[in-house]
Amino acid sequence: MSTYYHLDTMQKSRSKIRPQWAREQGFALIEVVMTSVVLGIAVVGVALMLSSACSFTVAQGDGRVAFYLAQEKLENLRALGFAAVPINPGGSCSGPPYGMTCYNESGLTAGEDQVQTFTRVTLVECVAKSNLNTAIACPTPQVLKRITVTVTPSMRQADPVVLQTVLACQQC
Repeated sequence: MSTYYHLDTMQKSRSKIRPQWAREQGFALIEVVMTSVVLGIAVVGVALMLSSACSFTVAQGDGRVAFYLAQEKLENLRALGFAAVPINPGGSCSGPPYGMTCYNESGLTAGEDQVQTFTRVTLVECVAKSNLNTAIACPTPQVLKRITVTVTPSMRQADPVVLQTVLACQQC
Protein backbone atom coordinates (compact mmCIF):
# COMPACT_ATOMS: atom_id res chain seq x y z
CA MET A 1 0.00 0.00 0.00
CA SER A 2 2.82 2.35 0.62
CA THR A 3 4.12 1.85 -2.91
CA TYR A 4 0.69 2.61 -4.32
CA TYR A 5 0.45 5.69 -2.10
CA HIS A 6 3.91 6.84 -3.19
CA LEU A 7 3.06 6.48 -6.92
CA ASP A 8 -0.25 8.19 -6.36
CA THR A 9 1.41 11.21 -4.71
CA MET A 10 4.04 11.41 -7.47
CA GLN A 11 1.33 11.47 -10.12
CA LYS A 12 -0.52 14.18 -8.22
CA SER A 13 2.62 16.21 -7.79
CA ARG A 14 3.46 15.82 -11.53
CA SER A 15 0.04 16.97 -12.51
CA LYS A 16 0.54 20.08 -10.39
CA ILE A 17 4.09 20.75 -11.64
CA ARG A 18 3.58 20.04 -15.32
CA PRO A 19 1.02 22.78 -16.10
CA GLN A 20 3.11 25.34 -14.23
CA TRP A 21 6.26 24.27 -16.11
CA ALA A 22 4.39 24.43 -19.42
CA ARG A 23 3.29 28.00 -18.65
CA GLU A 24 6.89 28.98 -17.83
CA GLN A 25 8.03 27.70 -21.23
CA GLY A 26 5.58 30.07 -22.90
CA PHE A 27 6.86 33.00 -20.82
CA ALA A 28 10.45 32.12 -21.75
CA LEU A 29 9.54 32.32 -25.44
CA ILE A 30 7.89 35.71 -24.95
CA GLU A 31 10.93 36.93 -23.01
CA VAL A 32 13.25 35.85 -25.85
CA VAL A 33 11.08 37.60 -28.46
CA MET A 34 10.90 40.82 -26.41
CA THR A 35 14.67 40.76 -25.80
CA SER A 36 15.25 40.29 -29.53
CA VAL A 37 13.03 43.27 -30.33
CA VAL A 38 14.80 45.52 -27.81
CA LEU A 39 18.21 44.37 -29.03
CA GLY A 40 17.17 44.93 -32.67
CA ILE A 41 16.09 48.50 -31.92
CA ALA A 42 19.39 49.17 -30.14
CA VAL A 43 21.43 47.76 -33.05
CA VAL A 44 19.52 49.87 -35.58
CA GLY A 45 20.12 52.98 -33.46
CA VAL A 46 23.84 52.31 -33.22
CA ALA A 47 24.06 51.63 -36.97
CA LEU A 48 22.30 54.94 -37.77
CA MET A 49 24.59 56.79 -35.38
CA LEU A 50 27.70 55.32 -37.04
CA SER A 51 26.36 56.16 -40.49
CA SER A 52 25.71 59.77 -39.47
CA ALA A 53 29.17 60.03 -37.94
CA CYS A 54 30.75 58.76 -41.16
CA SER A 55 28.77 61.30 -43.25
CA PHE A 56 29.76 64.10 -40.88
CA THR A 57 33.43 63.17 -41.14
CA VAL A 58 33.30 63.14 -44.95
CA ALA A 59 31.45 66.48 -44.94
CA GLN A 60 34.16 68.01 -42.74
CA GLY A 61 36.79 66.80 -45.18
CA ASP A 62 34.84 68.26 -48.09
CA GLY A 63 34.62 71.58 -46.22
CA ARG A 64 38.39 71.71 -45.85
CA VAL A 65 38.93 70.89 -49.52
CA ALA A 66 36.37 73.58 -50.48
CA PHE A 67 38.29 76.10 -48.37
CA TYR A 68 41.55 75.22 -50.13
CA LEU A 69 39.91 75.50 -53.58
CA ALA A 70 38.54 78.96 -52.69
CA GLN A 71 41.90 80.05 -51.28
CA GLU A 72 43.68 78.79 -54.41
CA LYS A 73 41.41 80.85 -56.70
CA LEU A 74 41.89 84.01 -54.60
CA GLU A 75 45.66 83.59 -54.58
CA ASN A 76 45.74 83.03 -58.37
CA LEU A 77 43.70 86.19 -59.04
CA ARG A 78 45.75 88.25 -56.60
CA ALA A 79 48.96 87.00 -58.27
CA LEU A 80 47.66 88.27 -61.64
CA GLY A 81 47.66 91.82 -60.30
CA PHE A 82 44.95 94.47 -60.17
CA ALA A 83 44.92 95.36 -63.88
CA ALA A 84 44.81 91.72 -65.05
CA VAL A 85 41.69 90.86 -63.02
CA PRO A 86 38.96 91.72 -65.54
CA ILE A 87 35.70 93.52 -64.91
CA ASN A 88 33.08 92.76 -67.53
CA PRO A 89 30.09 95.14 -67.58
CA GLY A 90 26.83 93.21 -67.47
CA GLY A 91 28.35 89.95 -66.19
CA SER A 92 26.39 86.72 -66.09
CA CYS A 93 26.10 86.34 -62.29
CA SER A 94 22.80 87.03 -60.59
CA GLY A 95 22.52 90.37 -58.85
CA PRO A 96 22.68 93.99 -59.89
CA PRO A 97 23.94 94.64 -63.43
CA TYR A 98 27.02 96.51 -62.24
CA GLY A 99 30.42 95.95 -63.74
CA MET A 100 31.31 92.40 -62.74
CA THR A 101 32.91 89.23 -63.94
CA CYS A 102 31.64 85.84 -62.94
CA TYR A 103 33.64 82.65 -63.34
CA ASN A 104 31.49 79.57 -62.87
CA GLU A 105 33.49 76.35 -62.66
CA SER A 106 31.45 73.21 -62.07
CA GLY A 107 32.62 69.65 -61.81
CA LEU A 108 35.89 70.39 -59.99
CA THR A 109 37.22 67.16 -58.51
CA ALA A 110 39.60 66.52 -55.65
CA GLY A 111 40.94 63.71 -53.54
CA GLU A 112 43.03 60.68 -54.35
CA ASP A 113 40.25 58.91 -56.21
CA GLN A 114 38.81 62.15 -57.71
CA VAL A 115 35.29 61.42 -56.43
CA GLN A 116 34.82 64.62 -54.42
CA THR A 117 33.12 67.17 -56.69
CA PHE A 118 32.74 70.91 -56.18
CA THR A 119 31.34 73.99 -57.89
CA ARG A 120 33.39 77.18 -57.67
CA VAL A 121 31.85 80.58 -58.49
CA THR A 122 34.11 83.63 -58.56
CA LEU A 123 32.63 87.12 -58.69
CA VAL A 124 34.70 90.27 -59.34
CA GLU A 125 32.97 93.60 -58.61
CA CYS A 126 33.96 97.23 -58.27
CA VAL A 127 33.41 98.73 -54.82
CA ALA A 128 33.80 102.18 -53.29
CA LYS A 129 36.29 102.99 -50.54
CA SER A 130 33.44 104.27 -48.38
CA ASN A 131 31.40 101.03 -48.61
CA LEU A 132 33.14 97.76 -49.43
CA ASN A 133 29.91 95.74 -49.07
CA THR A 134 28.01 97.25 -52.01
CA ALA A 135 28.96 96.81 -55.66
CA ILE A 136 29.00 99.96 -57.79
CA ALA A 137 29.32 100.80 -61.48
CA CYS A 138 33.03 100.75 -62.18
CA PRO A 139 34.59 104.21 -62.20
CA THR A 140 37.43 105.14 -64.52
CA PRO A 141 40.04 104.50 -63.36
CA GLN A 142 38.99 101.55 -61.26
CA VAL A 143 40.24 101.87 -57.70
CA LEU A 144 38.94 98.84 -55.75
CA LYS A 145 37.82 95.38 -56.86
CA ARG A 146 36.11 92.95 -54.50
CA ILE A 147 36.66 89.29 -55.31
CA THR A 148 34.23 86.75 -53.83
CA VAL A 149 34.87 83.03 -54.26
CA THR A 150 32.15 80.55 -53.29
CA VAL A 151 32.93 76.83 -53.37
CA THR A 152 30.04 74.42 -52.87
CA PRO A 153 30.72 70.71 -52.23
CA SER A 154 28.36 68.29 -53.93
CA MET A 155 27.73 66.53 -50.60
CA ARG A 156 24.59 67.96 -48.98
CA GLN A 157 25.95 67.76 -45.43
CA ALA A 158 28.85 70.10 -46.23
CA ASP A 159 28.28 73.87 -46.18
CA PRO A 160 29.53 76.16 -48.96
CA VAL A 161 32.73 78.10 -48.28
CA VAL A 162 32.82 81.83 -49.12
CA LEU A 163 36.05 83.84 -49.14
CA GLN A 164 36.35 87.54 -50.04
CA THR A 165 39.20 89.94 -50.60
CA VAL A 166 39.55 93.48 -51.93
CA LEU A 167 42.24 94.43 -54.42
CA ALA A 168 43.40 98.03 -54.58
CA CYS A 169 45.03 99.70 -57.55
CA GLN A 170 48.57 100.73 -56.56
CA GLN A 171 49.03 103.10 -59.52
CA CYS A 172 45.64 104.84 -59.27
